[in-house]
Amino acid sequence: MEKKYNKQGVIGSVIFHAIILLILIFFGLKALPNEEEGILVNLGNVQTGQGKVEPPKASTTPSTPPVQKTTPPPKPVEESSSKSEENVKTQDFEEAPVVKTKAQLQKEKEEKKKREEEKAKQKRKEEEDRKKRLEEERIANEKAIAEAKAAEEKRLKEEAERKKREEEQRIKDEARNNVGSAFGKSNSTSASEGDAGGSGNQGYVTGDPNSKNRSGSGLGNSGTGFDLTGRSLKSDLPRPAYNIQETGVVVIAITVNKYGDVIGAEYQLRGSEGSQSQALKAEAIKAAFKAKFSQDPKSPIQKGTITYHFDNY
Repeated sequence: MEKKYNKQGVIGSVIFHAIILLILIFFGLKALPNEEEGILVNLGNVQTGQGKVEPPKASTTPSTPPVQKTTPPPKPVEESSSKSEENVKTQDFEEAPVVKTKAQLQKEKEEKKKREEEKAKQKRKEEEDRKKRLEEERIANEKAIAEAKAAEEKRLKEEAERKKREEEQRIKDEARNNVGSAFGKSNSTSASEGDAGGSGNQGYVTGDPNSKNRSGSGLGNSGTGFDLTGRSLKSDLPRPAYNIQETGVVVIAITVNKYGDVIGAEYQLRGSEGSQSQALKAEAIKAAFKAKFSQDPKSPIQKGTITYHFDNY
């Protein structure tokens, strides 16, 4: 059964391929058309020659043509060359792109980087200059404001000191006038009293109008007193320590600055009476340094005295 099917398959295959072959022969296989042939060139071995009859055999050695005395024609090669050169000169071709080497590219890259760095550097410098100008303007403005403020504070301080001096002088004048009217003798018509010369009632507003002692603070021959022209005490005179059984009067010569501070103090024999105890002198000097008087800008250094009575403590 298998042999029968194999035989039929072979016969069918042969018939199929035969039909295909016939179709290709009649319809598919055609002869290619003849293309144009090239022009035949005469056989020869040189580029020159003359005559119409072909030599019987082309030899490899060119025959020498007869020498004819004729005028040579113009050289076509030169003309062609000149025309070629002219064509080359007149033709407008694009230039071939320049191929840059690696070194050139590296150099261009470095130059570009350098230009960018210089540009950035210039920009930073301009920014720094701008900030510097702003800072200078700020400092100048602050300085001007500070100077104006200092000048105003100085003016206010001077004005306050002036008013203070005027007030102190007013109080002194008022006290002096009050002394003349309140402590003067009711039955006296005198407008001046004292032994220092000038006009006015010499003494202190806390003194006794009947006393003839014109130095001290108005306590007469007891207690403490001072003599400092044009100055007044800011508080009571400091009292020296007195813990010994001795009496007497101790005069201390003082030096006062314009601020009213005692900057110098020493024992003065003139005016001192009674005991010459060193302990009393030392305590008097210590107390004198603690005294505080009114200010007087017109008198940087002023001399005066403080008198201590040690019989009334």
